[in-house]
Amino acid sequence: MNKKKFRAFPIIFITMIVIAIAPTLLWIRRSQPFAFEMFEREVYNQEMSYQVAVLLLVVILIGIVYGLTGREGLAYLSLKKRDGKIRSEPWIGIKPKETETWKNLGLNFAIIITLVTVVVIYFQVAREGEMSLDLYPGILLVIVFALINAFSEEIIFRFSFVAVVNKFGYSPYVAQGLAAATFGVIHYFGTPSGIPGVLMAGFIGWLLAKSMLETKGFFWALLIHFLQDVVIFFAVFMK
Repeated sequence: MNKKKFRAFPIIFITMIVIAIAPTLLWIRRSQPFAFEMFEREVYNQEMSYQVAVLLLVVILIGIVYGLTGREGLAYLSLKKRDGKIRSEPWIGIKPKETETWKNLGLNFAIIITLVTVVVIYFQVAREGEMSLDLYPGILLVIVFALINAFSEEIIFRFSFVAVVNKFGYSPYVAQGLAAATFGVIHYFGTPSGIPGVLMAGFIGWLLAKSMLETKGFFWALLIHFLQDVVIFFAVFMK
């Protein structure tokens, strides 16, 4: 019994940390802890403040995961591991052929999910009124912020669960379920928002955790998330 409790403790511990971080992200977004005045447009300064603050949290979280899992957990941060066998998920239409691996599935989902995000963002944000975006630094900042945001959220909502769940021998569905639930709920207040945001983010959270578990790496999770964030930041900065 004590052994089982010991195995369960790291999962409960990391889940509590992520649950605590989720509302903290909303607080950081509202409070703007760093007063940057680097750009003419205030929206850029506000986003810079948010991203820097969240990165500090991410560094602490990586340290916590390392403390729980050692180098074995940090191995999931590899960008070189891009392939792996796909576990069949017939309920969602993932029924890979013998020759199909994550090289095929990752690219397919990157395209499909990005196109779906474009449609959702258009109806939630873009069609509300006239929009424009300055070429510089607007487009450059879209790329930079999208990359930082994707990295930070993948660490918080995917890597943390995947590394700990794998280390302590639990089912991969535990990591996927926790990733889907936490990422989905926080997007009720995010972009896209509301129930569509919860459902879409929940599915993406589940899928990207699956990609990490099956490739043993960070590549597809980061790339797919980055592409979604490029679309979202374009819409936010064009308001």
